[in-house]
Amino acid sequence: MAFTTTVVGSFPRSRELIDATKRHAKGEVKQAELDRLLEGATKSIIAQEEEAGVEVITDGEQRRSSFVSFVGDKIPGFKVMHITQLNADAMEILKRNKVQLTYMRAVIAEELEDSVIAADEFKAARKYSKRPFKVTLPAPYLVMWESWHSKLSKAAYPTPEDFAYAYAKLLRKEVLRLKEAGVSFIQIDEPMLGDLTEAGDKPDRYRRVFNELYGQEYRGFKQELKLAVDLLNEVTKGVDGVRLGVHMDRWPNKDSPYFDLGYERFLPELLETKADQFVLEYTSPGTGDPAKLVKEFPEKMEIGLGVVSVQDYEVESPGTIVSRVKRVIGSIEPERIWLNPDCGFAPGMFRTFPTDVAFAKLKSMTKAAEMLRKEYA
Repeated sequence: MAFTTTVVGSFPRSRELIDATKRHAKGEVKQAELDRLLEGATKSIIAQEEEAGVEVITDGEQRRSSFVSFVGDKIPGFKVMHITQLNADAMEILKRNKVQLTYMRAVIAEELEDSVIAADEFKAARKYSKRPFKVTLPAPYLVMWESWHSKLSKAAYPTPEDFAYAYAKLLRKEVLRLKEAGVSFIQIDEPMLGDLTEAGDKPDRYRRVFNELYGQEYRGFKQELKLAVDLLNEVTKGVDGVRLGVHMDRWPNKDSPYFDLGYERFLPELLETKADQFVLEYTSPGTGDPAKLVKEFPEKMEIGLGVVSVQDYEVESPGTIVSRVKRVIGSIEPERIWLNPDCGFAPGMFRTFPTDVAFAKLKSMTKAAEMLRKEYA
């Protein structure tokens, strides 16, 4: 189908759920009560996605503390710590570099043990909809940068790469579990690769932050790109029968010498990734021209085109969204164009975003897809 609509992953949590999660951590709320709220939140999010007309849905990541650090809650070997435990000046470091991170960090401290990461979430959500489901997983290159600490992790994994490849092998097992369970679309979230668009001889702001917080060293632009692609391919190696996507964030920084250049900076190496779709952000100024990238795509490679912003509360009109999609029409067939928001609406549990605005944006997106199908399909 042309112009299939989907979402990137997360949706805002209710204040009731956030408060109950905090109190559960203190032992003030029983697990049964938290489970009841999680079930209700999942059911509600899915119902609203269906009402908005979204064709490939998620559970809204309601059971996750954040899109990445939740692995510390699921996989033995991680130690969940507050960011100030890694560096007493952490908040100042974030402010100085204009970077936002969730405050609870999952740091690798012992050898990993194979564990279910998201298949249980899919099982809990599947009963609420018959529509195709997307499930998201944090990528190994991302988790390496976010979790390997030069002092706390060395005993288990002497180098960041040792840890990253071990996690990639574990993640592949979860991909196969999700495929077997009937998931339609498995999305590997790789914002650290997207942030590499700002890097060159010097690291981007996120790697500067992780250098100060974790003691990791920047390898150089081409070396980082190759490592990220190799790790993705370790996850997807030999996997077929399910759509595999890679989501890359893009938070343009006007101070970067690469502002206004996009993911085309990763060519040709990016196209060595064994995936079916790249899910990309393109609504912010400075993200570049998507046509420059997609015209280099191999046959059958799809784009998940970011067409609504998750950074502001203005609901884009269907016409505005149509104009954003038309930037790539002529460079790639309509059947290979998917529409989605730039990113998740609430990648961390405590990020506030009005739920009514999020779903109004989705309704506008699905209306734009209808308009595009009438014109092009």
